[in-house]
Amino acid sequence: MTYLIACLLLAVAGYAVFARRRHQRLQADCTAAFERAYAASSPRPAFEMAYSYGEPVFQVQFESRDAMQAAAATSAVFLRDIDEICKRRGRKRQFKAERAVFFQHPGDDEPVVLHCCDTMRAQVGRTIVYAEGARAYGLKTSIVGTPPLAIACCPWCGSTLPPASP
Repeated sequence: MTYLIACLLLAVAGYAVFARRRHQRLQADCTAAFERAYAASSPRPAFEMAYSYGEPVFQVQFESRDAMQAAAATSAVFLRDIDEICKRRGRKRQFKAERAVFFQHPGDDEPVVLHCCDTMRAQVGRTIVYAEGARAYGLKTSIVGTPPLAIACCPWCGSTLPPASP
């Protein structure tokens, strides 16, 4: 019995090491693709990588709308490279970089909203609804016309979300 438990623990530890190395290689390749694509861009946008439901998601944050529009061709090259890297690394066949890469910029008169974690920031607008005026978070529902379900804690990192303003 103890031999079986030891084998099971060894298998779990081996998988954890394998998954960590796989993540590090994927992150290094994606960061290198970002550096290649935006090497000539000035000002250079910020880049972050996270995971959502086991799939990689990326955020490219530009300083302004004009900078984002000026880098449209570069962003298309970056999307193609990310799609190729993730498919080559064994991601699911239906992986689409267009749905996993978020090109963002602060609006001219809208403040930059800081969320509790990278995954929350990536999911706002997809599975999470954020009402900026009330500073309230909610989960989208699958029933059309149903309001979002209010949440008080982040589903990914567990941090307490700010209370809704009246």
